[in-house]
Amino acid sequence: MAFLQGLSDFFFGSQPRLQQAPLYNQQQQGVQNQGLQMLMQLLQGGQNQSFQPIANKAISDFNTQTVPGLAERFTALGGQNSSAFQGALGSAGAGLQESLAAQGSQQNNQLIQLLSQLGLQPRNENLVFQGQPGLFHGAAEGFGKGLGIWAGGKIGG
Repeated sequence: MAFLQGLSDFFFGSQPRLQQAPLYNQQQQGVQNQGLQMLMQLLQGGQNQSFQPIANKAISDFNTQTVPGLAERFTALGGQNSSAFQGALGSAGAGLQESLAAQGSQQNNQLIQLLSQLGLQPRNENLVFQGQPGLFHGAAEGFGKGLGIWAGGKIGG
């Protein structure tokens, strides 16, 4: 079929045409699609799963360092059962939650920006092929000019 099309184009010429060619291979397109799915989840209020290990580490550090440090200070001052200790512990916990929420939000915003840029990348390239005159086009044009000259000579002579 391609041979016949090529033969036809040779004799009769070809029309201009537009063709789209992918810019990325299938694996790259798969990564783009995953990124766009993640973007949709984030835009719908989902959480970035890559932030969870960071949050877990901060909570672990809080439980193993901050809480014992506060308890040690209040033990020296008279006890961990005091309302001052409970207030300090609650305040530290609230500060941790605010900090984690702010970091998670910042990371989500950065990820949304990155994934949006990925989603705005063109996936295809438009290729424009100009039409070409064929062999018969040139022959017909020459024949027409020759006929015009011959007819002009016959009419004028």
